[in-house]
Amino acid sequence: MTSTLAVRRRRFALPALPAALRTRRGRTGALLVLLVVLLGLLGPLFAADPYRQGPDALAGPSAAHLLGTDEVGRDLLARALAGIRTELLVCLLAVPAAAVLGTALGLLGGLNRLLGEAVQRLFDLLLGLHGVLLGLALALLVRPGLGTVVATIVLSALPSFGRQARAALLAQLARDHVVAARVLGVPRGRILRRHVLPNVVDATTALLAVAMAHAVKTEGGLSVLGLGIQPPAPSLGTMINTGSKYLFLHPGYALAPVVLLGLLVFGLTLLADSFNRERLR
Repeated sequence: MTSTLAVRRRRFALPALPAALRTRRGRTGALLVLLVVLLGLLGPLFAADPYRQGPDALAGPSAAHLLGTDEVGRDLLARALAGIRTELLVCLLAVPAAAVLGTALGLLGGLNRLLGEAVQRLFDLLLGLHGVLLGLALALLVRPGLGTVVATIVLSALPSFGRQARAALLAQLARDHVVAARVLGVPRGRILRRHVLPNVVDATTALLAVAMAHAVKTEGGLSVLGLGIQPPAPSLGTMINTGSKYLFLHPGYALAPVVLLGLLVFGLTLLADSFNRERLR
């Protein structure tokens, strides 16, 4: 009877947390990211309409507007929380696209020598361009906006995912069990599917948190320069850019998005560092 209960408890037990989240650094990063994400997702439940203008321009904090209002009377708290949702949208659009495309290019480059040289030159070219310079070039070619920000992040993150995938692929192909499988005549597709790709995916997954932190910083930097999300769409970087003009008159205008952006980047950086440390172990 006791053994049966033990089996049932194990069957319905919650899955164990990843090793990276069991460290103090990982837990702190996860809590910071979760806090900011929840503020953004739950913002519409307790904040005003971020687009609604009012007669009180640049008003200070009050019961109606906890952080005050901007230059056209919009609620700053609502704008900041909506800006978090913009950051999350950028991350969810750009980072998975960069991971899939970069990993695919890295794997193709590792399987074909001639194609690998071309892919490496492409990665070198992208690495030579800073994210802000790349965003400036795209903004001049197209126009500033969400599409420009997403394209900039995807192109900036491609080399990291591609090189990581190629290095993991070459390392796995040199393993003894993979070489033995090739000697025994196991089909190449089966070797890649069963022995190589799972390890490549594990190595690439560790870069996701790093890429998300990079995406948040890139969006913020482009928006601060006026090359990112364009008004009246809410964005933390755009709020910092506009709020810096009223820094002495209304310091909370720029301070709130700076704090939220800093917490999100700091949390993602802690998570990335924790995952990388566990992977190196």
